[in-house]
Order: sequence, then structure tokens, then C-alpha cells
Amino acid sequence: MYAIGSKKNLLNNELSNGYYETVSDLLENEMVLKMKNFMQHGNTTTFQHCVNVSYYNYKLCKLFRLDARAGARAGLLHDFFLYDWHTHTKETGDHFHGMTHPKAALKNACEHFTLSDKEKDIILKHMFPLTITPPSYRETVVIVLVDKYCGLIETAAHLLSKISGNLSSAAE
Repeated sequence: MYAIGSKKNLLNNELSNGYYETVSDLLENEMVLKMKNFMQHGNTTTFQHCVNVSYYNYKLCKLFRLDARAGARAGLLHDFFLYDWHTHTKETGDHFHGMTHPKAALKNACEHFTLSDKEKDIILKHMFPLTITPPSYRETVVIVLVDKYCGLIETAAHLLSKISGNLSSAAE
């Protein structure tokens, strides 16, 4: 298993600089693995998106001497809402997934795991400034930025693959 842009096997604790040991119980949890059933950005599943965010949260929090454990664990659970957000509006009438999914993710995470106050804050406020309440911890500021970055890269990778596919078809 790899994070987007990384050549390190995240299942190897030594190669991932302790990342796997920090989140292994979550990565092996059947409810967390259900995120593989939902697409997030382009061809990226919600599970892979959360791995991407979690890993880069971990790395940046370590770099800045912040709580890398909370950053990694909350990063893996930040989109733990367990539904297809592409069809969510039609099914529920909720037109504000971007603002409401952090609460759904936090509710699910609290039902399945014991979370610190910091981890709860990271999950609940990762969509700032779309969700109005500002982060209470520096680790939350990190995920706000990392989540946007990963979403951009995942979407751009999907669009580039579509464009290159269309160019290949046109050349034939």
C-alpha cells in the first residue's frame, strides 16, 4: 500500500518511519476497509484518499514536532462517513456534504474507536474554512492543508489520465 506520490510501502513499518505501527489497527479494521467501496476524487477511493491524507499528515506533524500519532489516526478517519457522496444529495436531500460530512465521520469514528480531543478536533474541522469553526490545534491546521492538497493531486491525476487517454485515442 502506497500514498499518492510516495515510493514507500506503508505496510513496512521501517520504510514508513513508524507510520504503519501508528495506524495498523485502523488499516485492518473492517469498518475502515469499507471506505474502499466509495469513490472520493476521480479514480481514488475514500480509503485511498484517507491513507494519502493520513500519511502526509504523519510526515508533516513529525517534521514540525507535532502530535504525529493524532495526525495520522485522525487523517485516516477524517472522511469515515461511509456513503457515496456523489449520490448522497439525491438519496437524502442534504445538499451540503462538504459542510456536514465531518460530523458524520466523527460520529462513525467515535462509535468504533476511542479518540482523543485532538483527534476529534482534526476530524470535525478538517474542512475549515468551509466549516466555520476554526481549528483548535496545530495538527488540525496541518490536515486542513494536506486534505486540500491530496484532493487536488487525486483530481488532477484523474483528469490527466482522461486527457492522455483521449489524446491516445485521437492519435490512433
